[in-house]
Amino acid sequence: MISRTQNAVKKIVEQGYNVVPLFPNGKDTHDLNWQNRKYVIDDFLDDSNIGINLKLSNLLDVDLDCDLAVHFGKLWLPFNTLKLARITPLDGENKRVEITHFFYLNNQSLKENQTLNNRNGKAIIEYRCSGQTVVYGKTPSKADPAVMVDRQFYVDEQKPIYVDNLQQIVNKIYIAVKLCSYNVGANKGVLKLDSCIMRYTDWSDTEREDFIWQIVQITDPNSKDCTFKKMQGCVRSNNKEKRNSGYVSCANQIGADEKELKNLFALIGSIPSSDNYEKTKSIVDFNTVSLDMPTLMKTELPPMLWAVGGILPEGFCCLAGRPKAMKSWTALKLVYCVQNGLDFLGHKTIQGDAIYFGLEDSQRRIKDRVEKLGLSKMKQPQIVLGGDVPYLGFGFEECLENWIKSKENPRLVVIDTLARIKPRQSKSAGTAYDADNLLMNGIQKLAVQNNLTVLFITHLSKAVQDYSFDKIQGSVGVQGMTDAMWMLDRGDGLNSKASLKGRGRDILDFEYALTWDNETMSYSFDGNLDVINQNENRSEIIKAMTELHKDGVDQIRPRDVAKHYGVTANSKDGRRMARTMQRMADQFEIIKGSKYGTYVYRSNKDKNGEDII
Repeated sequence: MISRTQNAVKKIVEQGYNVVPLFPNGKDTHDLNWQNRKYVIDDFLDDSNIGINLKLSNLLDVDLDCDLAVHFGKLWLPFNTLKLARITPLDGENKRVEITHFFYLNNQSLKENQTLNNRNGKAIIEYRCSGQTVVYGKTPSKADPAVMVDRQFYVDEQKPIYVDNLQQIVNKIYIAVKLCSYNVGANKGVLKLDSCIMRYTDWSDTEREDFIWQIVQITDPNSKDCTFKKMQGCVRSNNKEKRNSGYVSCANQIGADEKELKNLFALIGSIPSSDNYEKTKSIVDFNTVSLDMPTLMKTELPPMLWAVGGILPEGFCCLAGRPKAMKSWTALKLVYCVQNGLDFLGHKTIQGDAIYFGLEDSQRRIKDRVEKLGLSKMKQPQIVLGGDVPYLGFGFEECLENWIKSKENPRLVVIDTLARIKPRQSKSAGTAYDADNLLMNGIQKLAVQNNLTVLFITHLSKAVQDYSFDKIQGSVGVQGMTDAMWMLDRGDGLNSKASLKGRGRDILDFEYALTWDNETMSYSFDGNLDVINQNENRSEIIKAMTELHKDGVDQIRPRDVAKHYGVTANSKDGRRMARTMQRMADQFEIIKGSKYGTYVYRSNKDKNGEDII
């Protein structure tokens, strides 16, 4: 007969979750390999506790570890999801039932477990993507080990859901609990708190009103000003001010440590990078700052400057490509060409000072590449290796600005690769788009304001994209910030040529055919890719049809040509050949056969072997 425990296991497994057998009245298991093992009902004893394997079940667990976290979690966490209640016995038959665990589908945003603690080191919230959570059975209470806490798992009532902004909600609950330990109150403290929320976050007025109202009800519940109407007044008052209090003023008012409060606000928004700098709200009259367009249209402005004429303008630019597309070799040659005013891929460069950040290279590799490229006797650009380069946002922009000021004619900066100077993104930085925009804003401004080109190298993702530039690694914020984008492809298929594709704000779209030369370790420029491909495709068809005709095949199908080259008709190259033959027939370069879908070889010589004019 199936036991009560095994019946609980059966229900949980039927919902698609992976379970773990635990010791009776405990949270541990005897199996050291439990993280990777899928258990069955027979693995559970009658008195076993049941854990749920978060990773194998693809679940995120928000574990509310204190009373205030439970309180705020009930207010702000999405409720229509899988939940777990903690049942604590009270006096007599009374019990306290609290929802302490909220489970959501893992959208892969959380890479490792987080534990957010109070100042005494006790957990406020645990946010976990791996490990196991006890969902059935009793365990000792954290507050009093003599008290056994039971659980109620609502496995039949609700399925877990996806929540895109779950990290932000978890941070919000954590911050609310922390703020409740300070002397916020219902007057100046809450006014300055809302001022910081307004300045550092993108919360709406409604979100601000609700948040400070919940805090005041905990920190100053007996005040006559503890009313929702008063909180609405605080928000309206801050909205009218031209300058509002920052975290320093707020910390002094509520008795908090400045740095600690600053770090709290960083979890829900964006704060100044310097403790001495604070944003101020600005009121601008657009009528007085708008452009005088009649005057502007008559004003002679300096022309745009280029690193490579027509294809690489001033601004923040990107060179992307697959691994081993020879991006670094190409970029290094580009730096030398600009430093010496030499042509690059069939285009004129504008001579000027250049610097190359070889962030993945050593001295030996740089020397070897310069010698193989035949550039050792040229005028040398500046080259800096990775160990001497700070991260973006941590000094790189300031160092680059100093270099720009030290040169008479700064023209090109190459960063190889961007990933090497990107700091680890904060989990509170918002969306990837927001994070990339914030991170690269400074260097983009440097490029534009100083009329020089900053070219960074990055990779392409493996994902299939309808829009080819979406393959560039990072968010679309990377594309949005750049003034021009290059994509370098070395080619890997039948009749597939190397190519360089470009798109940007101030350049026309281009796609050039290139040829890689292992002797010079560089690409040569062949011309427009479309024209060259068309000519080569047509030559390929004519050659195949000529040889098939000699073998006695008169009515030639596209699959015959494909087979001649050893590919299938449904392959990428086979379909390309079929399209080329159709275009050639439309332009009377070959003749359609008497049978549907066939073509006839047409020689360019008459019966006497003379050329047909």
